[in-house]
Amino acid sequence: PGPCPESRDPPSGTADPAAHLLRGRPSAPARPYSLSRSPEDYRYSPKPRHLKPGRLRRLLGSAFDRFWMATEEPRRLNGSLLEDDLESLSRDLAEGAGRYRRKLWRELEGLELPTLLPPGSGSPPELPGTLARRLRQWLVERAACRLTSAWVDLGPVFWPRWVRHTACDDGPPGCSWPPGMTCRPAQLTHIKLLAWHCWIPYPVVAACKCSCR
Repeated sequence: PGPCPESRDPPSGTADPAAHLLRGRPSAPARPYSLSRSPEDYRYSPKPRHLKPGRLRRLLGSAFDRFWMATEEPRRLNGSLLEDDLESLSRDLAEGAGRYRRKLWRELEGLELPTLLPPGSGSPPELPGTLARRLRQWLVERAACRLTSAWVDLGPVFWPRWVRHTACDDGPPGCSWPPGMTCRPAQLTHIKLLAWHCWIPYPVVAACKCSCR
């Protein structure tokens, strides 16, 4: 890889203006996963002689991160696409998720919960406290906002060409009670990739939080 090619206008009919960001030095940071994966959107493409893994690995150096990137398509032994428990594979993601859960617990501990059992119901005295803890635990789990991921082939312009794309798990019925709040990105981090002919920061979603739309 060498200097970035000279900037030029995007081709007519290009739906996403981010598709031509790598034709010159971007004037604004790229949005997560907004760079085009189509080789037709770039002026140059590497030749096979340019794609020697050893040389590219040396160029990327310590920025190579096995959690976020792969030189070949990650697959299980049975051929299915690899799906991972993200927090078990990344200390940074696990620590971030742990901090968010502890924050939720602190907020819920200061929340006055409604009386779960009527007075004189004959229940053991410790039962209301147990039910309150379980209710708090349920609320924390509902609002935990976990990350999901999928491996995406960025094409021959990028190396490593396989990158883990993460997203906020936003399945129904939402992350709050009463419903109305959803899981949204709360933090971005940048991984470093090689691009022909550019070295670029590549933003990826690193954490989510429960918030209003």
